[in-house]
Amino acid sequence: MIQSNSNCSTTNPKPPDTYQPMLTESVHRFLSEYRNGATDFSNFTSIFSRLLQTLPDPPLEFVWFYSAVTFHSTKFDSPNSISSSKDLFQLLVSCSASCNPIKRISVLAPVIYELFRLTLDRKVLKREVESLLEGIVSYISICCGMEAEGNDDLSSRFVDLLRVWMVDRGREEEGEKRDYLKVFFPIVSEEVQKMIGGECRVWYLAGVVMCQAFLLRLCLKFGAEIPKLELEKDVHDCAVQMITGFRNFYFLDILFRMLLEPVLPITSLLGHGNEILLREILYDAVITMDHTFLSPQGGFLLPGKQLKELALTWSFVADNAIRENGNQTKAITYINAFSESCLPSQLINWVTSQTGMGDKARSLNVSTPVALIKWLLIIEDQGVRIFECDISKVYAKAVLCKSRVEYEIPVVKTNGKILGENLVYMVHEGREDKKADGDLEMIDSMDTVPLTAPCLMTSTPTDSVRKRKEGSNVEEEIPVKFVKYHFHENLVREKLLSLAKDDGLSSGSEVDNPASDEDMKDMGQ
Repeated sequence: MIQSNSNCSTTNPKPPDTYQPMLTESVHRFLSEYRNGATDFSNFTSIFSRLLQTLPDPPLEFVWFYSAVTFHSTKFDSPNSISSSKDLFQLLVSCSASCNPIKRISVLAPVIYELFRLTLDRKVLKREVESLLEGIVSYISICCGMEAEGNDDLSSRFVDLLRVWMVDRGREEEGEKRDYLKVFFPIVSEEVQKMIGGECRVWYLAGVVMCQAFLLRLCLKFGAEIPKLELEKDVHDCAVQMITGFRNFYFLDILFRMLLEPVLPITSLLGHGNEILLREILYDAVITMDHTFLSPQGGFLLPGKQLKELALTWSFVADNAIRENGNQTKAITYINAFSESCLPSQLINWVTSQTGMGDKARSLNVSTPVALIKWLLIIEDQGVRIFECDISKVYAKAVLCKSRVEYEIPVVKTNGKILGENLVYMVHEGREDKKADGDLEMIDSMDTVPLTAPCLMTSTPTDSVRKRKEGSNVEEEIPVKFVKYHFHENLVREKLLSLAKDDGLSSGSEVDNPASDEDMKDMGQ
């Protein structure tokens, strides 16, 4: 899909200002009449029906108000909740027929909200909900395949319209301040909810709708009495199919950012155990899938900054997946998938186009997320704007800091050689490096190491002890060296404060002077 540039895109002309006061007054009157027991709202529907026919591309707020009033009016005649949801979907599609494709997706937020409620309240309707959701996902994919322009702002009346949709969810008590955004958009993170309540545009709202439909459909696949491996494959394949079908920057950006959160916002549907499983499946899907559909050759045209942001966030996700996975084989698979993906190369191409590095980028050794992030920090310190906000840059530095423990801190053997295994895998799998004529290295008390401050470790070898080599006919004892890692609380506090205040990497790391010639030389090897 050809997409406009984030919040800088051209906006469609707004209807005359005389319509906005009319919408505000209509919202307040409807809420009052509904709570007073009224069931006939034909006076509202007749006015807004004519208005929607008059405007060639009506604002989302007008489509929503007319649809909400019609939905509440007809719901009294249709007690079947799933039937009402189907009618609502058809109504929203019909009312937005003259709108641009992205707005057609955005207006579907109310039906996703209704289906979420049904999933929570009446799980016996799971198959019916899943069937309707499949139809909605197909419709969204069709809209995503159309060329779209324009990026309307949502008006200040947006949150009031959420009250219209939720008017039957219990009366708001005096002095109560209900979080309508949290209730109406339950399958996205708090950060996304705040974005919707701020200066949100239709493109972003469409991404939210896609993400909620995506997660809800995946959640509905859980609970089926099928083997775990079959469930994982089914959910994985479904996720990849929807991602490639949507092909939308805002959807992917929201999804990737939520994968950086500690918990996905679906525990109310799945519980904590299945939330962890779904996260692992999504890691696998977004990292190992073929990303060529995100390239210009695949028809995915994005402004340079959006492409850079998407690739950068995906790199953070890949790093998270590699670090969190206790399975070394899976982690290696992720590293290989990262190095083979087109996203890092597109990010590097964008950076080199800003710096004039040209062919020099071909010699870069950035086959892991940590290596790429380190290089980006070096380039940023040379004056090229890579990270759009301070939080993103601090996150990148935290990734680099964590890597000091998990990937780069060597343990020296008594024979002078460096232990080459990744420490994080040794911790997870309890592997030991054994030789008939060498030392046996063991890691002591690593479970207590807080990975949020990995740059602050000091090592102190303990006295050597002897241990008989197991499973061997060799009778001689081999030396064992225990290595303890200690963290100093004061140093942890000082380093984190320094990271936050000075916007610099902690002292002692090899990127203290990230713009040095030595670092640039290392990246090219």
